Amino acid sequence: MSDARVYFATNRNAQPDNKKLVFGPRFNPDGVAALRFGYVDFPDGVETLQGGSAHVYPDVKNETDIAKTGGGQFLEDLRKAMVGGQDTLVFIHGFNVSFNGAIEAGARLARQVRVGSASPDGGRPVNVVVFSWPSDGEAVPFMSYYSDREDARASGPALARTYLKLREFLGKLRAEDHCQRSIHLMTHSMGAYVLRHGLQAALAKDSDSLARIFDQILLAAPDEDDDAFEQDGKLKPLPRIGRQVTVYFNPCDQALLISDKTKGNPDRLGSDGPRLIDMLPKKVVLVDCRNVAGDADPLIQHSYYAHSPAMAADIGAVLAGMEADTIGNRVYVPSLRAWRIVREL
Repeated sequence: MSDARVYFATNRNAQPDNKKLVFGPRFNPDGVAALRFGYVDFPDGVETLQGGSAHVYPDVKNETDIAKTGGGQFLEDLRKAMVGGQDTLVFIHGFNVSFNGAIEAGARLARQVRVGSASPDGGRPVNVVVFSWPSDGEAVPFMSYYSDREDARASGPALARTYLKLREFLGKLRAEDHCQRSIHLMTHSMGAYVLRHGLQAALAKDSDSLARIFDQILLAAPDEDDDAFEQDGKLKPLPRIGRQVTVYFNPCDQALLISDKTKGNPDRLGSDGPRLIDMLPKKVVLVDCRNVAGDADPLIQHSYYAHSPAMAADIGAVLAGMEADTIGNRVYVPSLRAWRIVREL
């Protein structure tokens, strides 16, 4: 284990007098799209937010110069970290996750995922930025799910603001200030639904707002409709903001089976992949994770992205930009038109 710094952007309500929470389960009182930024340092051996050290950037209001805002300070610190040679991975968590849980998941990613992990030097670490939306973090299956789904939908404008702030910041950088590293995006579960509504909110604000600022986009166990890439109002615009989109799915995912059968949702993208493979954009790559999901997450088989060495290695290879047919521990399954991770490492 090593030291890890996890950056965050959130539209949750601040808890200034509660060092154990930092941010709570509800929306920022200034509005659902109001954002706060910060980071948490996890010393070597520490896995919980309570054991770490949190810093929240100041909430500067009515300031038009982005460099003078908390968001501007956050982006500049992140740029400096990337100049040191590290890519950045933006992570959007899923259903039933508290702020603490989201940041702790970010720390696991920061420690486990290495870009180009198959290289002789073992690859290089990533900066992790967590976008944390007000997921309940309560195990009340029906009530929490529906509440979180509405909160995920309402969080779209906040994600759009984060994206547009990043686009504006990058657009104003001088050529000599560019870090020459890549920014990637990863969602888990209902985080893909947040992403859908973030895309739609950005398009509603400006139909030309989508720029390719991400290199790799990864959807892990996406709790999204299986026709998402067919619909302009869902994820069809997603390939416009990245170089490649990878969908990790698992037919044995019990959480998505429940989402499908008991919540009245259509078939899920994270269970069997897209509905119509022939209509997929060429940028979209499918990866079947059934062989590793059970070992990593035996009961639910939904959080395998964070608990499988094989998944960590695959994610690292994807972030390094390796071609799909050169990534080890995969075989191609023609009937699915998808790659399958063969075994746990």
